[in-house]
Amino acid sequence: MAPDGAALVLAGAGSGKTRVIVERLAWLIDERGVDPRRLLALTFTNRAAGEMRARVSRRLGVERLASWLGTFHSFGLYILRRDMDVLGRSSAFTVFDDADQLSLMKRLIKDLPNTAERVAPRGALSWISGFKQDTKTPSQDDIESSEDETYLKLWQSYHRALVSNAAVDFDDLLVLTARALQEHEGVRLKYQDRFRYIHIDEYQDTNRAQYIIARMLSGDNGNIFVVGDEDQSIYSWRGATIRNILDFERDFPNAKVYRLEQNYRSTRPILAVANAVVQNNTQRLGKTLWTEQKDGEPVRFYAAEDGSEEAQYIVDDILERKLNPDHVAILYRTNGQSRLFEEALRARNMRYRVIGGVQFYQRKEVKDLLAYLTVLANPNDDEALRRIINTPTRGIGKTTLEHVEASASTRDIGLLPALREATQDHTLAARARTALETFVNLIDELAMEAAGGTAPVGDLLEKVLKATQYRDFVQSSDEKDARSRLEVVEEFLSSCRNYDAAEGSGLLAFLQERALVSDSDDLDVEQPTLTLLTCHGAKGLEFEHCFLAGLEEGLLPHFNAIDEDDDVEEERRLCYVAMTRAMKSLTLTAAQRRQVYGDWQERRPSRFLAEIPDDLLQLESVVVAEAAPMPRLGTRQASYRPAPSAPEVESPKPVTGLKLGTKVRHAQFGRGTVMSTSGSGHKLKAKIRFETGRIRDFMVSMAPIEVLD
Repeated sequence: MAPDGAALVLAGAGSGKTRVIVERLAWLIDERGVDPRRLLALTFTNRAAGEMRARVSRRLGVERLASWLGTFHSFGLYILRRDMDVLGRSSAFTVFDDADQLSLMKRLIKDLPNTAERVAPRGALSWISGFKQDTKTPSQDDIESSEDETYLKLWQSYHRALVSNAAVDFDDLLVLTARALQEHEGVRLKYQDRFRYIHIDEYQDTNRAQYIIARMLSGDNGNIFVVGDEDQSIYSWRGATIRNILDFERDFPNAKVYRLEQNYRSTRPILAVANAVVQNNTQRLGKTLWTEQKDGEPVRFYAAEDGSEEAQYIVDDILERKLNPDHVAILYRTNGQSRLFEEALRARNMRYRVIGGVQFYQRKEVKDLLAYLTVLANPNDDEALRRIINTPTRGIGKTTLEHVEASASTRDIGLLPALREATQDHTLAARARTALETFVNLIDELAMEAAGGTAPVGDLLEKVLKATQYRDFVQSSDEKDARSRLEVVEEFLSSCRNYDAAEGSGLLAFLQERALVSDSDDLDVEQPTLTLLTCHGAKGLEFEHCFLAGLEEGLLPHFNAIDEDDDVEEERRLCYVAMTRAMKSLTLTAAQRRQVYGDWQERRPSRFLAEIPDDLLQLESVVVAEAAPMPRLGTRQASYRPAPSAPEVESPKPVTGLKLGTKVRHAQFGRGTVMSTSGSGHKLKAKIRFETGRIRDFMVSMAPIEVLD
C-alpha cells in the first residue's frame, strides 16, 4: 500500500518477494481501481513470470489477467515486434539462441585473415556480450591487446551478420529496446502512457540495459516499485550490477525503502549461520533475517579426507537419516563437482537429477527441426540454413558449400539466393548441382505451405518430417539411441500442436517465443528424485535438506575471485544464497585434499567457515588453522566407514619465476606461453596463450601449471 512514486522493497531470502508484488498488483486493481492494462511486472525467468501470473489471477479470481507480466526479454520482444522500424530494422526478425550465436562466431573466426590473433568463439561472444549488456559500443580506446583487436573485428562482422540475417540475439532484445525507448520520444511516451505502474522483481539482477528500460518507462516522477535483495546479487558475470539496487535512492529521489526481514523458509540455526557469513560484506544496505519458527537442527560441518569420501559421507548420511530424496539437494560451486556425487548415488541405486544438464530444447533433434521452421519463417537466416543443408544427409559436401558461401560473400547476397544460382553453376559437378536443386526445391515447397504465416505450426512440422524423411534419418543414424531420439521428435511435435491449441499466433511468433525458453524452465520430473545443482542454479529454489559441498579456498570462494575484494563479496553472497535454500537442515562439507586435473592437491578450509562463530556449528570433524589441512574427526566413525584414503602426497611447490615468454604446461590445456603476470606470492596471476589458440587467466597458486623452461 505504498503511495505513488518510487519504492524499494529490500526482501531477504525466504521473506516472500513474489507475494509482495502479487499483493501490490491486486491492491492497485481492487482498492485503487487502476485499470489492469496499466500494470507492468517484469522478472527474469519464464518460470517466475508464469508463477506470478497464476498467483495474481487466483488472487483476483479471474481466468485471464489483462496486466502485462513477463520477463525482461519477452517484454523487449513485445516492443521490438511493434517498434523495431524506428531503429531502421525489420520487425520480422528471428532470435539467435546460444547455439546459433556459436555457429555464427565459429564461421566468422574462420573467415579472419591469418594475421589475426586466434581466439575462442565463446571468448569472443563473451567479450561482445559484455559491451552489449553495458549498452556500449567498443572502440580503439577499449583495445589493450592483439586479442582485443580481433574481438573488435569480430564485433563488427558479428553485428553485420545479425543485420543481414534479419536476426537479433538475446542481448539485443534488451539493448535495442533500451535504445528505442531512450532515443525515440514517441516510443517512450507511448509505453509510459500504456504502463503507469512499473514493477520489477529481483532488481539486484538487472544490468545496464534493463536499468535504462526501467528508467525510461517510469519517467522522472513515475511509479516504479522494485523488489530485491542486495545480498543475493550473484550474476555480475552475466552483466548484472549490484550498483542498481545500492544506488536506487540516488537514482529515484524521495524513494520509499521498506525492509522485509522475517524469513518464512528456514530455521533459526540456518539463518544464524547465513547472517554470520553475509554480514562480513561491505556492499550492503543492511538487514538481518529472523524467523518465528522454533529452533531446528544445528548446522553441521564435516571435513572429509578427499572428494570421494565427501560424496560418500553425504549419500550415507541421507540414507542413515532416511531423508526423502525429493526434498534433498546437494549444492556445489562448479559443475565439475557433480561427478563424484553422481557416482556415489549410482552406487546406491538412488535416483537423481542434475539441474544444468542437457534440456529438452537443447537436444539435437529439436534444434534441427527448429532450424527448418526458422528457414520457412525467415529465408534470410543463413545460420539455420547451414544447420539443415545436409541434415539429413543429401549429398551436399563441405567443398560444395564452401564454394556457394564464397559466391554469396563476394556478391553480398544471402545463402539461399546463392544456392539457387549454384544450381546453374557448371563449374560445379552435375551431382552437386542436382543435390543443391533438390534441397532448394524442398525449401520452396515447404515455404509455400508456410506462406501467410497462419498455418498451424504442428501441421508445418509434420510436413517437414515427411518431406525430409527425418524420422527415418533419426532411426537409422544410431541404433542404440534411436528410440529415445524418436520420442524427442514426437514430443516436440506434440509441443507444437499444444502451442497451436493454446496460442495459434503463427510460426514466427512461435519461434520468437520458443527462443525465450531457458533451461531453468523445464526442471520438473515425475518421480521423487534427489537434486544436484550449482549454487548459482539454486537461486530461487528451496529444499527441506541441503548439503553445501566443497567449502574450500579455491572452490567457494572460487580461485578466480580470491584476488579482488568485490569478487570475494560476490562469492560470499553466493554462499549465503546456497545456505538460505535450506528449510529444515543444512550440512556443510569440505575435503582435505582433492584431485584437480588428475593431480592431488591439499585444500584449505574456506574463509567463510572461519566467519561462522563456533557455537553455531556442530562439528562432525575438527577444523584447525586455515593454513593447515583439515584432519578427519571420528564423531561418526562408529557408524560410518570412509572411503579408502587418498594416497599421501607432498603439497605442490609454488610456481615461481613466471615472466613474459615463460613456457609452461597446464594439465588440461597443454603447452602455452606466459603473456603477462600481475601480483606476487600466492596472489600471482598469469595470462597464458596455449598452442590451441586459447588464452586464459590463472591464479598460479591454484592452477596445475608446470614451468618448462
